[in-house]
Amino acid sequence: MNIGTVASKGIAVGKVVVLDRPTLTIPKHENQDVALEKETFKEAITRSVENLTAIKAKMADHFDDEHMAIMDAHLQMLQDPEIRSQTHDLIDQGKNAAQAYETVTNTFIAMFEAMEDDYFRARAADIQDIQYRVLAHLIGTPLKDATLLDEDTLIAAHDLTPSDTATLDYRFVKGFITEVGGVTSHTAIMARALGIPALVGAKEALSKLNPGEVYVLDALEGKLIASPDEATLASYKEKAEQLLREKQRLQKFKDQVTKTRDGHALPLFANIGSPDDLALVEPHGAEGIGLYRTEFLFMNEKTMPSLQKQIDAYQKVFEAYDTVIVRTLDIGGDKNLPYLQQAKEDNPFLGLRALRLTLKERELFKTQLKALLIGGKGSPHIHIMFPMVALEQELDAAIEVLEEVKSDLDQANEPYQKNVKIGIMIEIPAAALNAERLASKVDFFSIGSNDLIQYTYAADRMNEAVGYLYQPFDATLLRLIKHVIDSAHKHNTEVGVCGEMGGDLWLALVLAGMGIDELSMQPSSILPIREALSKLDLKQLQELSERVLACHDSDSVKRTIQETLATLI
Repeated sequence: MNIGTVASKGIAVGKVVVLDRPTLTIPKHENQDVALEKETFKEAITRSVENLTAIKAKMADHFDDEHMAIMDAHLQMLQDPEIRSQTHDLIDQGKNAAQAYETVTNTFIAMFEAMEDDYFRARAADIQDIQYRVLAHLIGTPLKDATLLDEDTLIAAHDLTPSDTATLDYRFVKGFITEVGGVTSHTAIMARALGIPALVGAKEALSKLNPGEVYVLDALEGKLIASPDEATLASYKEKAEQLLREKQRLQKFKDQVTKTRDGHALPLFANIGSPDDLALVEPHGAEGIGLYRTEFLFMNEKTMPSLQKQIDAYQKVFEAYDTVIVRTLDIGGDKNLPYLQQAKEDNPFLGLRALRLTLKERELFKTQLKALLIGGKGSPHIHIMFPMVALEQELDAAIEVLEEVKSDLDQANEPYQKNVKIGIMIEIPAAALNAERLASKVDFFSIGSNDLIQYTYAADRMNEAVGYLYQPFDATLLRLIKHVIDSAHKHNTEVGVCGEMGGDLWLALVLAGMGIDELSMQPSSILPIREALSKLDLKQLQELSERVLACHDSDSVKRTIQETLATLI
């Protein structure tokens, strides 16, 4: 059966074991003793902290410090003073402890689930894990961690939490299948860290799988094969060996500079959402960070993160790589900050978001810019990128705020990074069409292909009904990108791509031929693209791009790429 999204590539064979949690029934009665309910709540938090601390200790056998930091984040959530305060308020109003805690945490879960960004939406599952643990203690439901295994196993679950994965026996776990989640979910992150094949977002998988039956998990094509015969097993064994050989071959490119066969350099960078993601980047040989999304730092707080907290977060990333492109706060649309009291908008994706919002919230903007300048003082340079620029006036205003922050730091005799490269996201068609004038004012562009496609074709990329309009291979889009590249290069302004297009092998080669200066992507895409580039000359890539740009639709673009590469690689 075809099922789910590939989150970690590979082939695995094993018996399916379903991990299922009992449904919790939350009492609805009003509390009779406020002090007693608060004490019960305190005890549930304490027991949950003890549980997770013990589980974290077990994780040391399988995970490095960066991955165990996920458990640290959960421990912090458990003891979050804002959640505790809001829960106490509801207990004071008459709710019992379980009811109060469920209400408060559901608010945060709903906020994250409503977000478009896969990375942030995946954080809802982290809060759900914490919520379940505390509620189970509050209502007296025994918590069962994953059982010990004694044979090759495929773990299937509605979702896998950090505490689930921490207690598994990895001598026998060969693959993961979950009904929910995306490529940035906890399951996906852990699977890639462990090198375990995984399918996520496999809707209704638990109702389709037979526990105890042997399956082949094909995490290349997103398939599960029940009760495979000897011929099928032999075929997949060969595929697994081919994968291993491919991984071993690609490893020789890990520490190499990305360049074409004739020596044209094209740096391959990684996209991250927090300093914790650095552990996922290093094994894939990224040459820098092409998109550091700073939203999560703000969204994981109940109040605006302090200057020092921001400095610490940025500094960790600056210390890891010489080149780090930091996108300033991109809030709005589907991502809101409760402490900003943002007004409800009929069309938030076309409303007060990203740079438009930070120019309005000037002090928030200045604090972030100050933190970036101070946090990057030990680096050779820093790249600050403004998102959602539509007009020159917006860019001018952002640069004015940056200069004001520099002046404030000079007057305070505060050391900071003075070698600052300024860039903008090209994700609005107006900016793409006005690329030449904008390029005269900045050091670099980064094309946010996800939003550029969405806004160019007026199609919500998350809406299946108009999914056919989301066309990264469409020739019209590619010609628009070519216009941006050529316009920028007239002013020696560098151009990168940080959306999903950059990590697609075929499109990466086309973009290289179009003159792109760098590509940023999910870490796992880096080595295959580095290898492909090493087999081709720049002239061949340019000829490929010329053929593609002469096409008229998405299908002809794909056909042209396939036919051309068949003769070259």
